Amino acid sequence: MREIDVIGKACPIPVIETKKALRENPDETEFEILVDNEVSTENLTKMANELKINSKVEKLAERKYKVSLEKTEASRDHREIEDYSVNSATSNNYVVIVNSDKIGDGDEDFSKQLLEGFIYSVTEQDHLPVEIIFYNRGVFLTTENEKTIEDLKNLENRGVRVYSCGLCLDHYGKKDKLAVGEITNMYKIVEAMRSNNAIYPC
Repeated sequence: MREIDVIGKACPIPVIETKKALRENPDETEFEILVDNEVSTENLTKMANELKINSKVEKLAERKYKVSLEKTEASRDHREIEDYSVNSATSNNYVVIVNSDKIGDGDEDFSKQLLEGFIYSVTEQDHLPVEIIFYNRGVFLTTENEKTIEDLKNLENRGVRVYSCGLCLDHYGKKDKLAVGEITNMYKIVEAMRSNNAIYPC
């Protein structure tokens, strides 16, 4: 029996940690995951169903749940677990909104490198955003910055939608230089912000 205590951790962390434990302990058949919210229990149950792992949810106390998993002969092996996308289990959609070509007001070159590092870090996440939206000077990352363009193409190939504000591209004379993603408008940007959790690195 392997216990995974992720109380206090928001989704998708419980799913990510459970997937990691399943992958790293291929000979273990029973797992108990402790969480503090029903969303995590639902996401863990969904993952278990898709991996053909038996699951059971118990409420132990207020804001304390135990999800028991039991692998059987029908369960997918560790190689299939490795390929399993956490996005398939989590419903906590989010978008990334970038409105500048740098993070913060410090040294300009360093601030630009910070934003490049942020975009790269997004590519390393188990739970990817549904969209990344660029407006104002953020459109320089989809038209000029080769590092971020490469990372954004990687994300686009993995199903993330990449959008740049058309008005902003026009204002900065960059419309003909768009190297990744599609053109959008402010109405669609507001709609994306309203409909999803939004992360603002700048």
